Order: sequence, then structure tokens, then C-alpha cells
Amino acid sequence: MTGVREPKDDEELARARLAILNGKGRTIEQVITDIIHERPNRELVEAVRSGIKLAQENKEHLNLEELVQSIVLMQKKWA
Repeated sequence: MTGVREPKDDEELARARLAILNGKGRTIEQVITDIIHERPNRELVEAVRSGIKLAQENKEHLNLEELVQSIVLMQKKWA
């Protein structure tokens, strides 16, 4: 499962920032590409960003893979 959540505390936030500084961070576009096995369009990336932001604002756990798949399915239905 690919989950997204806020760091639990300052120590976890510091570890995350250190990992990013050491090149372990990935863009949302890269993560989406791994999930759908193709380069996502701009609308998909923005929709995922919005979903992540909404989950963070509501302090909810988010299954990123489920979010991406549901948006892709919606895009295909509307195409």
C-alpha cells in the first residue's frame, strides 16, 4: 500500500527531510508513473496533488495508489 500522511513528530519530519536531501525523494509525477506505468498528464498530477492536500488538511490517511487509480478511471470515463 502506498500511503501518504503528515510526519508524526519533529524527529520524523527531520528524518524525512534528511532523506530528501540525500536524494531519496521522488516527485509526485514519478510516483504516479510507477503506479500507472506511463507518464501522467498534467491534469492527473494536479488532481493527485489536490487529493493529497485535502487529506492533509483533514488529517486523514490516504492510500495514494487508490487515489491515482480512481482518478485515472474517472478520466477514462470522461474522455
